[in-house]
Parts: sequence; C-alpha cells; structure tokens
Amino acid sequence: MANIDLSTFDKILVLDFGSQYNQLITRRIRDLGVYSELKSHKLSAKEIKEMNPKGIIFSGGPNSVYADGAFKVDPDIFKLGIPILGICYGMQIMAYTLNGGVEKAENSEYGHADIEITADDATLFKGLPEKQPVWMSHGDLVTKVPEGFESVATSKDCPISAMQDLDRKFYGIQFHAEVRNTKYGNDILKHFAFDVCNAEANWSMNDFIDLQINHIREVVGDKKVLLGLSGGVDSSVVGVLCTRQLVTN
Repeated sequence: MANIDLSTFDKILVLDFGSQYNQLITRRIRDLGVYSELKSHKLSAKEIKEMNPKGIIFSGGPNSVYADGAFKVDPDIFKLGIPILGICYGMQIMAYTLNGGVEKAENSEYGHADIEITADDATLFKGLPEKQPVWMSHGDLVTKVPEGFESVATSKDCPISAMQDLDRKFYGIQFHAEVRNTKYGNDILKHFAFDVCNAEANWSMNDFIDLQINHIREVVGDKKVLLGLSGGVDSSVVGVLCTRQLVTN
C-alpha cells in the first residue's frame, strides 16, 4: 500500500458557519474527485494560506449577520487571491464583510424557488438554463452588492440571488447548490471547482482509506487495540479500518 500525502491533492476548504448541510458540501466536492475539508469559520487568513487550498466555500448558517454572536470571517481572507464561493449565509457574510448591503428579508424563504440568470457572463451558470429551480433557506438577503460585484441572478422574493466579482473570483449564491432540490446545483459546484479554482480531479475515497490505514499502522505499530463499538457510524468505520490493518491485534 502506497503512502498517501494529502498535500499532493488539490483541495477546496469549506468553512463552517453552522449550516446543517456542511458535510453535504464537502461530500459534493469530493464526489467531483476534488479533496475537500470542513474547517471552522474561525480560521485566520494566515492559517488558510498555509493550507494552500485551490478554493474556499463559505457554508450557510442559521443566523443573521447582525445577530449577537454571529459567525464572522477574517477579512484578510479576501486578500489571499484565492477563489471564494459563499452559499446562503456565506454570501451574506461575504457581502457584509466587503461593505455591501444585507437586510432582513420582507418574506423569509424556505423551500423551492425559481431563479432567472440575468448576466451573459455568469460563470457559475455557464451552459445552464436561463430559468432554473433552486432551494432557498434564508431570513436575510443581500440588498446591495459590494464594490466590484454584479448581480447575476434574481428571483421573485430575492432580487440578488447570485453575485460575482470576476476579477477577484468571488461568487455568492443565496440558495443551496449542495442539495438535490437545486436542479443544477452539481453543475454550479463543478463550475466553481474546475472553471474558477482550476482544481484537478485527482482524489478518490480509496486514497482517503489508504491514508487512514497508514495512519493506524503508524500510531499502533505492533501493539494491540481494544475497540468499543457503539453501533454508530463513526465507531463502525473505525472498526472496519482497524480490522483491515490489525487483523491479529
């Protein structure tokens, strides 16, 4: 079994702002063949730079950017020259941090909506229908795009449903591309990963399994392991990986 080094794979970071779909975002990116990690929104620009990602995704979240204790982001992240995609709250925190406008929506949205693409050069929607169904879940919305951005999609209750800054490769979508209810969500994530971030599809789950088994071998060595199984997914996966490497111990 070859030693696997994660630094050899192109990586897209997902910053966690509290969305119930966080793990799903990383799953969708990994399904494209690009390695993805879920990390805290508290990561500094310096820490992110050291990780050398090809791109960053800001997840959604349940709160308003104006709420007490609202999750914020290190503004220096926007100076790294790394492409960024903001999803739902991620779009709002991008607009808020870059001095755009964010306000409480007159009509909160949760569920199906139809958006219309309004710009010919909307990178994330290249080759997709002008009108398409998406899944919205938000109480606030972006009312003014930051300097350098343009609005590229609209809907009945969300005039700025998507925005982009082509020069800095910053993108925001008010809907959830990671859920199946957004018909072309996977295509949107593909455009971000490959057309915007220029990531290479050079990762697979088999690589991850090999990496974890190698790690178990290094940590355990020739010692014995006592593993308590709860019956849940986490402990069961650990058990399977251990039995692959530690058959006799």
